[in-house]
Amino acid sequence: MTLKTFFKAALFTGLIVFSASNFAEITDNEINIGIITDASGGWSDATGQGALIASQMAVNDMGGLINGAPVNLIMVDYTAEIKDYLSTTGKKTVDYTKMIQQIMKRLETEYNIDAISELSDSRIAIPAQNYAKEKGIISLVVGAGSTTLTNKFCSKTGFHWSWDTYALTKGLGKVIVENENSDKWYFLALEGAFGEDAIKKSRTVIETNGGKVIGKRMFPYGYGATNFFPAIEEARKAGANVIAIANAGDEAIAAIRQVRESGIFEKEGTVVSLITLLQDIRKLGLYSSRNLQFVAPFYWNRDEKSRNFAKRFLSRHGAVPSAAQAAMYSATLHYLRGVAESGYDKGETLANKMRALDVDPRDPFLDPKAAFRKDGRVVHDMYLVEVKSPQETTEAWDYFKLIRTIPGSEAYQPISETQCQFAK
Repeated sequence: MTLKTFFKAALFTGLIVFSASNFAEITDNEINIGIITDASGGWSDATGQGALIASQMAVNDMGGLINGAPVNLIMVDYTAEIKDYLSTTGKKTVDYTKMIQQIMKRLETEYNIDAISELSDSRIAIPAQNYAKEKGIISLVVGAGSTTLTNKFCSKTGFHWSWDTYALTKGLGKVIVENENSDKWYFLALEGAFGEDAIKKSRTVIETNGGKVIGKRMFPYGYGATNFFPAIEEARKAGANVIAIANAGDEAIAAIRQVRESGIFEKEGTVVSLITLLQDIRKLGLYSSRNLQFVAPFYWNRDEKSRNFAKRFLSRHGAVPSAAQAAMYSATLHYLRGVAESGYDKGETLANKMRALDVDPRDPFLDPKAAFRKDGRVVHDMYLVEVKSPQETTEAWDYFKLIRTIPGSEAYQPISETQCQFAK
Protein backbone atom coordinates (compact mmCIF):
# COMPACT_ATOMS: atom_id res chain seq x y z
CA MET A 1 0.00 0.00 0.00
CA THR A 2 1.15 3.51 -0.68
CA LEU A 3 0.09 6.62 1.23
CA LYS A 4 -0.32 9.90 -0.61
CA THR A 5 -1.22 13.23 0.97
CA PHE A 6 -2.67 15.96 -1.24
CA PHE A 7 -2.46 19.64 -0.29
CA LYS A 8 -4.60 21.68 -2.66
CA ALA A 9 -5.39 25.26 -1.78
CA ALA A 10 -8.92 25.47 -0.34
CA LEU A 11 -9.63 21.92 -1.60
CA PHE A 12 -10.10 18.85 0.58
CA THR A 13 -8.30 20.15 3.65
CA GLY A 14 -6.57 17.23 5.34
CA LEU A 15 -7.36 14.90 2.46
CA ILE A 16 -5.63 11.54 2.51
CA VAL A 17 -5.69 8.85 -0.16
CA PHE A 18 -4.83 5.20 0.40
CA SER A 19 -4.19 3.30 -2.83
CA ALA A 20 -3.72 -0.36 -3.61
CA SER A 21 -1.26 -1.19 -6.35
CA ASN A 22 -1.91 -2.78 -9.75
CA PHE A 23 -4.73 -2.00 -12.16
CA ALA A 24 -7.57 -4.13 -13.42
CA GLU A 25 -10.92 -4.14 -15.19
CA ILE A 26 -13.99 -3.17 -13.13
CA THR A 27 -16.34 -0.46 -14.42
CA ASP A 28 -13.83 2.44 -14.51
CA ASN A 29 -10.92 0.18 -13.50
CA GLU A 30 -10.75 1.33 -9.88
CA ILE A 31 -12.96 1.59 -6.79
CA ASN A 32 -13.06 5.06 -5.23
CA ILE A 33 -14.69 5.64 -1.83
CA GLY A 34 -15.07 9.17 -0.47
CA ILE A 35 -15.09 9.37 3.34
CA ILE A 36 -16.73 12.68 4.27
CA THR A 37 -16.08 13.04 7.98
CA ASP A 38 -15.23 15.34 10.86
CA ALA A 39 -11.45 15.11 11.16
CA SER A 40 -10.81 18.29 13.17
CA GLY A 41 -13.97 19.14 15.11
CA GLY A 42 -16.03 17.86 18.03
CA TRP A 43 -16.68 14.44 16.44
CA SER A 44 -13.13 13.82 15.26
CA ASP A 45 -12.16 11.39 18.04
CA ALA A 46 -15.19 9.22 17.33
CA THR A 47 -15.03 9.49 13.52
CA GLY A 48 -12.25 11.24 11.59
CA GLN A 49 -8.95 9.44 11.19
CA GLY A 50 -10.35 6.41 12.98
CA ALA A 51 -13.07 6.09 10.34
CA LEU A 52 -10.40 6.04 7.64
CA ILE A 53 -8.38 3.42 9.51
CA ALA A 54 -11.46 1.21 10.01
CA SER A 55 -12.22 1.39 6.30
CA GLN A 56 -8.64 0.54 5.42
CA MET A 57 -8.83 -2.51 7.70
CA ALA A 58 -11.82 -3.70 5.67
CA VAL A 59 -9.91 -3.12 2.41
CA ASN A 60 -6.99 -5.13 3.80
CA ASP A 61 -9.30 -7.94 4.96
CA MET A 62 -10.67 -8.16 1.41
CA GLY A 63 -7.12 -8.62 0.09
CA GLY A 64 -6.44 -5.03 -1.02
CA LEU A 65 -7.79 -5.57 -4.54
CA ILE A 66 -11.35 -6.40 -5.63
CA ASN A 67 -11.43 -8.54 -8.78
CA GLY A 68 -7.98 -7.13 -9.50
CA ALA A 69 -9.02 -3.47 -9.13
CA PRO A 70 -7.40 -1.01 -6.71
CA VAL A 71 -9.42 0.51 -3.86
CA ASN A 72 -8.84 4.20 -3.11
CA LEU A 73 -10.06 5.85 0.11
CA ILE A 74 -10.36 9.64 -0.14
CA MET A 75 -10.98 11.45 3.15
CA VAL A 76 -12.60 14.91 3.25
CA ASP A 77 -12.66 16.86 6.51
CA TYR A 78 -16.03 18.60 6.37
CA THR A 79 -15.25 20.69 9.47
CA ALA A 80 -12.31 22.23 7.64
CA GLU A 81 -14.56 22.67 4.60
CA ILE A 82 -17.12 24.55 6.73
CA LYS A 83 -14.44 26.92 8.03
CA ASP A 84 -13.17 27.45 4.50
CA TYR A 85 -16.71 28.09 3.22
CA LEU A 86 -17.37 30.73 5.88
CA SER A 87 -14.00 32.37 5.27
CA THR A 88 -14.40 32.38 1.49
CA THR A 89 -18.02 33.56 1.36
CA GLY A 90 -17.85 35.96 4.32
CA LYS A 91 -21.15 34.51 5.59
CA LYS A 92 -22.00 33.72 9.20
CA THR A 93 -24.02 30.60 8.41
CA VAL A 94 -23.41 27.70 6.05
CA ASP A 95 -25.52 26.75 3.04
CA TYR A 96 -24.90 23.02 3.54
CA THR A 97 -26.57 21.94 0.32
CA LYS A 98 -24.40 24.28 -1.75
CA MET A 99 -21.22 23.36 0.12
CA ILE A 100 -21.83 19.61 -0.19
CA GLN A 101 -22.68 19.91 -3.87
CA GLN A 102 -19.31 21.58 -4.39
CA ILE A 103 -17.52 18.81 -2.47
CA MET A 104 -19.36 16.07 -4.36
CA LYS A 105 -18.61 17.67 -7.73
CA ARG A 106 -14.90 17.80 -6.87
CA LEU A 107 -14.93 14.18 -5.73
CA GLU A 108 -16.68 13.20 -8.92
CA THR A 109 -14.46 15.27 -11.20
CA GLU A 110 -11.10 14.47 -9.61
CA TYR A 111 -11.72 10.89 -8.42
CA ASN A 112 -14.74 9.60 -10.35
CA ILE A 113 -16.15 8.63 -6.98
CA ASP A 114 -18.13 5.37 -6.69
CA ALA A 115 -19.27 5.50 -3.06
CA ILE A 116 -19.42 7.97 -0.17
CA SER A 117 -19.35 7.05 3.50
CA GLU A 118 -19.33 8.19 7.15
CA LEU A 119 -21.31 11.52 6.89
CA SER A 120 -21.64 12.09 10.65
CA ASP A 121 -23.94 15.12 10.45
CA SER A 122 -27.46 15.01 8.97
CA ARG A 123 -26.92 18.45 7.42
CA ILE A 124 -24.03 16.88 5.53
CA ALA A 125 -25.57 13.46 4.89
CA ILE A 126 -28.90 14.56 3.41
CA PRO A 127 -27.55 16.74 0.56
CA ALA A 128 -24.71 14.27 -0.04
CA GLN A 129 -27.14 11.35 -0.43
CA ASN A 130 -29.43 13.47 -2.62
CA TYR A 131 -26.50 14.23 -4.94
CA ALA A 132 -25.29 10.63 -4.91
CA LYS A 133 -28.63 9.10 -5.89
CA GLU A 134 -28.80 11.22 -9.05
CA LYS A 135 -25.43 9.79 -10.12
CA GLY A 136 -25.90 6.19 -8.99
CA ILE A 137 -23.20 6.65 -6.34
CA ILE A 138 -23.54 4.33 -3.33
CA SER A 139 -24.06 6.24 -0.06
CA LEU A 140 -23.15 4.48 3.18
CA VAL A 141 -24.39 6.81 5.93
CA VAL A 142 -22.81 5.86 9.24
CA GLY A 143 -22.82 8.84 11.61
CA ALA A 144 -25.93 10.89 10.79
CA GLY A 145 -29.16 10.11 12.62
CA SER A 146 -32.09 11.67 10.77
CA THR A 147 -34.78 9.17 9.75
CA THR A 148 -35.49 11.29 6.65
CA LEU A 149 -32.54 9.50 5.03
CA THR A 150 -34.72 6.39 4.67
CA ASN A 151 -38.01 8.26 4.33
CA LYS A 152 -38.36 11.56 2.46
CA PHE A 153 -34.79 11.48 1.11
CA CYS A 154 -34.43 7.73 0.56
CA SER A 155 -32.27 6.51 -2.30
CA LYS A 156 -32.16 3.29 -4.33
CA THR A 157 -28.37 3.39 -3.90
CA GLY A 158 -28.41 4.59 -0.29
CA PHE A 159 -27.86 2.72 2.99
CA HIS A 160 -28.33 4.03 6.54
CA TRP A 161 -25.93 1.80 8.42
CA SER A 162 -25.84 2.67 12.08
CA TRP A 163 -28.33 4.48 14.32
CA ASP A 164 -31.20 6.86 13.62
CA THR A 165 -33.42 8.94 15.88
CA TYR A 166 -36.22 6.37 15.84
CA ALA A 167 -33.94 3.65 17.23
CA LEU A 168 -32.17 5.98 19.66
CA THR A 169 -35.39 7.23 21.23
CA LYS A 170 -37.72 4.23 21.22
CA GLY A 171 -35.98 1.95 23.70
CA LEU A 172 -34.61 4.77 25.83
CA GLY A 173 -37.87 6.72 26.13
CA LYS A 174 -39.92 3.68 27.08
CA VAL A 175 -37.50 2.49 29.77
CA ILE A 176 -37.03 5.93 31.33
CA VAL A 177 -40.75 6.84 31.41
CA GLU A 178 -41.51 3.52 33.11
CA ASN A 179 -39.27 4.61 36.02
CA GLU A 180 -40.89 6.45 38.92
CA ASN A 181 -40.77 10.27 38.66
CA SER A 182 -39.43 10.29 35.10
CA ASP A 183 -42.38 11.55 33.07
CA LYS A 184 -41.66 15.25 32.43
CA TRP A 185 -39.00 15.74 29.75
CA TYR A 186 -37.00 18.82 28.81
CA PHE A 187 -34.67 18.72 25.77
CA LEU A 188 -31.35 20.40 25.08
CA ALA A 189 -31.27 19.72 21.36
CA LEU A 190 -29.24 20.29 18.23
CA GLU A 191 -30.74 22.65 15.67
CA GLY A 192 -31.59 21.10 12.31
CA ALA A 193 -32.78 17.72 11.09
CA PHE A 194 -31.29 15.56 13.85
CA GLY A 195 -32.53 17.59 16.84
CA GLU A 196 -35.99 18.19 15.42
CA ASP A 197 -36.36 14.54 14.44
CA ALA A 198 -35.11 13.36 17.83
CA ILE A 199 -37.66 15.45 19.74
CA LYS A 200 -40.49 14.42 17.41
CA LYS A 201 -39.69 10.70 17.73
CA SER A 202 -39.11 10.99 21.49
CA ARG A 203 -42.40 12.80 22.02
CA THR A 204 -44.30 9.91 20.40
CA VAL A 205 -42.64 7.30 22.64
CA ILE A 206 -42.88 9.43 25.78
CA GLU A 207 -46.57 10.29 25.34
CA THR A 208 -47.45 6.71 24.38
CA ASN A 209 -46.00 5.61 27.72
CA GLY A 210 -47.74 8.28 29.81
CA GLY A 211 -45.13 11.04 29.91
CA LYS A 212 -44.89 14.43 28.22
CA VAL A 213 -42.36 16.87 26.77
CA ILE A 214 -42.64 20.11 28.74
CA GLY A 215 -39.94 22.17 27.02
CA LYS A 216 -36.90 22.42 24.81
CA ARG A 217 -33.94 24.67 23.99
CA MET A 218 -32.27 24.37 20.58
CA PHE A 219 -28.53 24.99 20.02
CA PRO A 220 -26.47 25.26 16.82
CA TYR A 221 -23.82 22.57 16.30
CA GLY A 222 -20.27 23.63 15.58
CA TYR A 223 -20.64 27.24 16.64
CA GLY A 224 -19.17 26.98 20.12
CA ALA A 225 -22.31 26.69 22.28
CA THR A 226 -20.75 26.29 25.72
CA ASN A 227 -23.14 27.78 28.30
CA PHE A 228 -26.06 25.47 28.97
CA PHE A 229 -26.74 26.59 32.56
CA PRO A 230 -29.62 28.99 31.64
CA ALA A 231 -31.41 26.16 29.80
CA ILE A 232 -30.80 23.76 32.70
CA GLU A 233 -32.28 26.29 35.13
CA GLU A 234 -35.23 26.77 32.78
CA ALA A 235 -35.81 23.00 32.82
CA ARG A 236 -35.84 23.06 36.64
CA LYS A 237 -38.36 25.90 36.78
CA ALA A 238 -40.58 24.10 34.29
CA GLY A 239 -40.72 21.10 36.63
CA ALA A 240 -38.77 18.64 34.47
CA ASN A 241 -37.64 15.38 36.05
CA VAL A 242 -35.83 14.17 32.92
CA ILE A 243 -33.35 16.31 31.04
CA ALA A 244 -32.53 14.84 27.64
CA ILE A 245 -29.41 15.78 25.67
CA ALA A 246 -30.15 15.57 21.94
CA ASN A 247 -26.92 17.28 20.99
CA ALA A 248 -23.64 15.98 19.59
CA GLY A 249 -19.86 16.15 19.90
CA ASP A 250 -18.23 18.69 22.20
CA GLU A 251 -21.52 20.56 22.72
CA ALA A 252 -23.16 17.37 24.05
CA ILE A 253 -20.20 16.75 26.34
CA ALA A 254 -20.40 20.31 27.70
CA ALA A 255 -24.17 19.99 28.24
CA ILE A 256 -23.88 16.71 30.16
CA ARG A 257 -21.04 18.04 32.30
CA GLN A 258 -22.96 21.20 33.18
CA VAL A 259 -26.09 19.25 34.08
CA ARG A 260 -23.95 17.27 36.52
CA GLU A 261 -22.25 20.40 37.86
CA SER A 262 -25.58 22.13 38.43
CA GLY A 263 -26.67 19.33 40.77
CA ILE A 264 -30.29 20.00 39.80
CA PHE A 265 -31.00 16.51 38.49
CA GLU A 266 -28.59 14.68 40.77
CA LYS A 267 -31.01 13.54 43.46
CA GLU A 268 -34.47 13.85 41.95
CA GLY A 269 -34.29 13.39 38.21
CA THR A 270 -32.78 11.53 35.32
CA VAL A 271 -30.18 12.57 32.77
CA VAL A 272 -30.29 10.83 29.38
CA SER A 273 -28.34 11.32 26.18
CA LEU A 274 -29.80 10.42 22.81
CA ILE A 275 -26.50 10.07 21.00
CA THR A 276 -23.36 9.20 22.94
CA LEU A 277 -20.17 7.58 21.74
CA LEU A 278 -17.38 5.92 23.66
CA GLN A 279 -14.98 8.82 23.12
CA ASP A 280 -17.55 11.24 24.58
CA ILE A 281 -17.48 9.27 27.85
CA ARG A 282 -13.68 9.32 27.87
CA LYS A 283 -13.72 13.12 27.55
CA LEU A 284 -16.40 13.49 30.22
CA GLY A 285 -14.81 11.10 32.67
CA LEU A 286 -16.69 8.40 34.55
CA TYR A 287 -17.56 10.68 37.46
CA SER A 288 -19.45 13.18 35.30
CA SER A 289 -21.05 10.52 33.10
CA ARG A 290 -21.77 7.84 35.72
CA ASN A 291 -25.25 6.25 35.47
CA LEU A 292 -25.93 8.04 32.17
CA GLN A 293 -28.19 5.84 30.04
CA PHE A 294 -28.44 5.77 26.27
CA VAL A 295 -29.02 3.45 23.33
CA ALA A 296 -25.95 2.30 21.39
CA PRO A 297 -25.55 0.22 18.22
CA PHE A 298 -22.18 -1.23 19.25
CA TYR A 299 -19.86 -1.70 22.19
CA TRP A 300 -16.35 -3.03 21.77
CA ASN A 301 -16.48 -5.21 24.92
CA ARG A 302 -19.79 -6.89 24.00
CA ASP A 303 -18.49 -10.29 22.83
CA GLU A 304 -15.41 -12.10 21.58
CA LYS A 305 -15.76 -10.91 17.98
CA SER A 306 -16.09 -7.25 18.97
CA ARG A 307 -13.15 -7.55 21.40
CA ASN A 308 -10.89 -9.08 18.75
CA PHE A 309 -11.76 -6.29 16.31
CA ALA A 310 -11.13 -3.71 19.02
CA LYS A 311 -7.66 -5.12 19.70
CA ARG A 312 -6.75 -4.91 16.00
CA PHE A 313 -8.09 -1.37 15.78
CA LEU A 314 -6.35 -0.32 19.00
CA SER A 315 -2.96 -1.45 17.63
CA ARG A 316 -3.45 0.85 14.61
CA HIS A 317 -5.19 3.84 16.17
CA GLY A 318 -4.23 3.88 19.84
CA ALA A 319 -7.86 3.72 20.95
CA VAL A 320 -10.67 1.18 20.79
CA PRO A 321 -13.33 1.83 18.12
CA SER A 322 -16.39 3.97 18.62
CA ALA A 323 -19.69 2.71 17.25
CA ALA A 324 -19.20 4.95 14.20
CA GLN A 325 -15.73 3.55 13.49
CA ALA A 326 -16.89 -0.06 13.87
CA ALA A 327 -19.78 0.72 11.52
CA MET A 328 -17.30 2.13 8.99
CA TYR A 329 -15.49 -1.21 8.91
CA SER A 330 -18.80 -3.04 8.53
CA ALA A 331 -20.14 -0.79 5.76
CA THR A 332 -16.88 -0.81 3.78
CA LEU A 333 -16.55 -4.60 4.06
CA HIS A 334 -20.12 -5.17 2.91
CA TYR A 335 -19.78 -2.70 0.03
CA LEU A 336 -16.58 -4.34 -1.24
CA ARG A 337 -18.16 -7.80 -1.00
CA GLY A 338 -21.02 -6.45 -3.10
CA VAL A 339 -18.56 -5.13 -5.68
CA ALA A 340 -16.78 -8.49 -5.81
CA GLU A 341 -20.07 -10.36 -6.27
CA SER A 342 -21.71 -8.01 -8.80
CA GLY A 343 -18.77 -6.71 -10.83
CA TYR A 344 -20.04 -3.12 -10.40
CA ASP A 345 -18.71 -0.40 -8.11
CA LYS A 346 -21.81 1.86 -8.26
CA GLY A 347 -25.47 1.81 -9.35
CA GLU A 348 -28.64 -0.10 -8.53
CA THR A 349 -27.30 -3.51 -9.60
CA LEU A 350 -24.63 -3.26 -6.93
CA ALA A 351 -27.08 -1.89 -4.34
CA ASN A 352 -29.45 -4.80 -4.94
CA LYS A 353 -26.59 -7.27 -4.58
CA MET A 354 -25.61 -5.64 -1.27
CA ARG A 355 -29.17 -6.03 0.01
CA ALA A 356 -29.13 -9.71 -0.94
CA LEU A 357 -25.84 -10.56 0.81
CA ASP A 358 -25.73 -12.13 4.25
CA VAL A 359 -23.69 -10.50 7.02
CA ASP A 360 -20.01 -11.40 6.79
CA PRO A 361 -18.82 -13.65 9.68
CA ARG A 362 -15.95 -11.19 10.25
CA ASP A 363 -18.32 -8.25 10.83
CA PRO A 364 -18.05 -7.05 14.48
CA PHE A 365 -20.85 -4.48 14.13
CA LEU A 366 -23.86 -6.23 12.60
CA ASP A 367 -25.56 -9.16 14.26
CA PRO A 368 -25.89 -12.20 11.94
CA LYS A 369 -29.64 -11.68 11.44
CA ALA A 370 -29.32 -8.04 10.35
CA ALA A 371 -31.42 -7.12 7.32
CA PHE A 372 -30.83 -4.67 4.45
CA ARG A 373 -34.17 -3.10 3.64
CA LYS A 374 -35.29 -1.60 0.33
CA ASP A 375 -35.63 1.88 1.85
CA GLY A 376 -31.93 1.74 2.78
CA ARG A 377 -32.35 1.03 6.48
CA VAL A 378 -29.91 -1.56 7.81
CA VAL A 379 -31.88 -3.25 10.60
CA HIS A 380 -29.80 -4.62 13.47
CA ASP A 381 -29.93 -5.00 17.24
CA MET A 382 -29.46 -1.97 19.47
CA TYR A 383 -28.32 -1.96 23.11
CA LEU A 384 -29.57 0.02 26.09
CA VAL A 385 -26.44 0.71 28.14
CA GLU A 386 -25.51 2.57 31.30
CA VAL A 387 -22.16 4.19 32.07
CA LYS A 388 -20.32 2.43 34.86
CA SER A 389 -19.15 4.22 37.98
CA PRO A 390 -15.37 4.57 38.44
CA GLN A 391 -15.51 1.74 41.00
CA GLU A 392 -17.20 -0.65 38.53
CA THR A 393 -14.65 -0.21 35.76
CA THR A 394 -12.09 -3.02 35.57
CA GLU A 395 -9.96 -2.16 32.50
CA ALA A 396 -9.10 0.62 30.10
CA TRP A 397 -12.04 1.75 27.93
CA ASP A 398 -14.42 -0.50 29.91
CA TYR A 399 -17.14 2.11 30.40
CA PHE A 400 -20.54 0.53 29.71
CA LYS A 401 -22.78 -2.12 31.18
CA LEU A 402 -25.54 -3.67 29.11
CA ILE A 403 -29.07 -3.13 30.43
CA ARG A 404 -30.87 -4.96 27.63
CA THR A 405 -30.69 -5.85 23.95
CA ILE A 406 -33.33 -4.24 21.73
CA PRO A 407 -34.01 -6.49 18.70
CA GLY A 408 -33.74 -4.71 15.37
CA SER A 409 -37.37 -5.54 14.61
CA GLU A 410 -38.36 -3.46 17.67
CA ALA A 411 -35.72 -0.76 17.40
CA TYR A 412 -36.36 0.59 13.90
CA GLN A 413 -39.30 2.18 12.15
CA PRO A 414 -41.41 -0.56 10.48
CA ILE A 415 -41.22 -0.61 6.70
CA SER A 416 -45.02 -0.23 6.69
CA GLU A 417 -44.59 3.30 8.10
CA THR A 418 -41.96 4.48 5.64
CA GLN A 419 -42.48 7.54 3.45
CA CYS A 420 -40.05 6.09 0.91
CA GLN A 421 -42.24 5.67 -2.16
CA PHE A 422 -40.23 3.05 -4.07
CA ALA A 423 -39.90 0.92 -0.91
CA LYS A 424 -43.67 0.60 -0.61
